[in-house]
Amino acid sequence: MLSGIGDLERALPELRAQRPDQAREIDWSEYARALGTDVPSDYKELGEAYPTFSVGGFLIVGTPRPGREAASAAARLDALDALEDLAEADMANGYVPYPRPGGLLHCAETSSGDIFYWRTGDSDPDSWPVVVSTRNDDWWEYDKGLVSLLAGLVSGDVPPWGLPDPFLGGDSTVRLS
Repeated sequence: MLSGIGDLERALPELRAQRPDQAREIDWSEYARALGTDVPSDYKELGEAYPTFSVGGFLIVGTPRPGREAASAAARLDALDALEDLAEADMANGYVPYPRPGGLLHCAETSSGDIFYWRTGDSDPDSWPVVVSTRNDDWWEYDKGLVSLLAGLVSGDVPPWGLPDPFLGGDSTVRLS
C-alpha cells in the first residue's frame, strides 16, 4: 500500500497550509492515454490535491493541469530526452527510458539536476519503484512510492544517498504553480 499525501503534509506543514479548498479534477484516463500508461495512485492523490509545486526552490514536483492532461503527459515524456542520451552513452546505470520495457518515467526533480523516475514494467503502477538519479551519478531505488520517498527525504526518515543532506537544506518554503 502506497503512502498517502498526509505523510508528506506532516513533513511539510507549509504544503498543507497551501492546499486548495477543492480537489483538482484531472482526467486520469486522458492522461494515461496520452502517456501510454497509468500512473501510481499516490501520485494521482497528490495531483488531485496540489498543482505543480516547488519546495525550497529546490524540489520540483509536477502534476497534470486539469483540461491540459495530454500536454502535461507530453511534457513528462519530453523530460526523458536526457535519460535517452545517457542510456545511449551507457551512462544510465543500465536503465532505459520509458516506453521501453521496464523503462524509467520522469516523476520529479531538483534544481540541481537530481531526477526521480518511476521504473515501469509491472502491470500495477502502484508496485513501481522510484529510481533516483543524482547529479553525482548515484542511482538507487525506493520501493514505497514517490509520495513516501518525498516525505521521508524531507523528514529525514529516508537517507538522502547522493542528495544534499539535509535534503532541503533547511528551506521548506512551498510555492504552488
